[in-house]
Amino acid sequence: MRGFSAICLLIACTSSVAFSLKKPTKVAAKTSSSLSIHSKPTFLNAEGEANTNVVAAAPPAPAKGGLFSADNIAITSYLAIWYLGNVFYNIYNKKACIALGKNAQGASNAHWALSALQLFVGVLFVLPMWMTGIRKPPEMTMDNWKEIAPVGLWASLAHAFSVLALGAGAVSFGQIVKAAEPVFAAGTNAVLLGQIDHPVVYLALLPIIGGVGLASLKELSFSVTALVAASMANQAAAFKNVVSKGVMGKAWAKNLGPSNTYAVVNILAMLFTIPFVLAFDLKDAGAVMNQVKAMGTGGDVLKYSAFSGLAFYIYNEASFLALSKLDPVSHSVANTLKRVVIIVASCMVFKTPMTLLGGIGSGIAVLGTLLYSLAKGKYKK
Repeated sequence: MRGFSAICLLIACTSSVAFSLKKPTKVAAKTSSSLSIHSKPTFLNAEGEANTNVVAAAPPAPAKGGLFSADNIAITSYLAIWYLGNVFYNIYNKKACIALGKNAQGASNAHWALSALQLFVGVLFVLPMWMTGIRKPPEMTMDNWKEIAPVGLWASLAHAFSVLALGAGAVSFGQIVKAAEPVFAAGTNAVLLGQIDHPVVYLALLPIIGGVGLASLKELSFSVTALVAASMANQAAAFKNVVSKGVMGKAWAKNLGPSNTYAVVNILAMLFTIPFVLAFDLKDAGAVMNQVKAMGTGGDVLKYSAFSGLAFYIYNEASFLALSKLDPVSHSVANTLKRVVIIVASCMVFKTPMTLLGGIGSGIAVLGTLLYSLAKGKYKK
């Protein structure tokens, strides 16, 4: 019941903050849409830069209220929901994996099916809002869906491999490896887009690599499957970022807004996950069901799958909303600190042992990610 209450709290916070505060004001309605502070989130521009299409003669009025202004309350709420939702997701996802059991290779059973179910819960969360008018449905043509489809594909793979990683090993270890995502992003951008960063930016990657290596060397919760799966999730996320740059700068994508953008990507990710479920999990469905029945965890599978899916959708939407109000560097810093919160919370909940070397390594990796974010912002071309 406590878990259910926490999820309900997240829904209430998201509904009140994400929907009410995002409604246009009367002042914005009288001016050009380009003057609205939130009309074109910065993360939807081609290079992640702030929108400059603003009429200089009539700039938007600064936020009033100081510390308790609507913008500050919104940002604080988004970050709180993002962090809290992420912690709950990692906990409930791990509990769902435990309830499903493991196969002979030590990996969690039916991780593709679990991924699809979690994404489906997100679809069930947003569709009623579109149908009832609480949130305006996205206006997209079939060509628009085709253009954004690759983003959904790589999002589905990033999510599924993350589920596999967190199911095969400790949540804390999976998060340590996922902290190396900037390494994969930098390499992918250099090879596919020809984007070469300042040498200082690449130097900041060294502590990330070294920290993950130290944490893996003597870590008690080390798992080869978790290491490989988390690395593949990082690479899929890097590919997703690459294909996003070609889509999110277009006018129709900008007009979706952060909430609907994530909803559309979530729907596509679920659709792309279904063929993997049929290919890899369907043949073992009977054996997994018998194993779950023998363990007596059938109810836990359904409960924790639903809770983790709801928490996954909520924290991701909150992250998108936070990015619409923060500059990319600030968002990256917040994302780095989020991993610290998850690692600490998961170690406390699951009583995961961590060696001194593992703790030092994880600290170095997270610090390296922070330095990378700062260097990336300072030397941005």
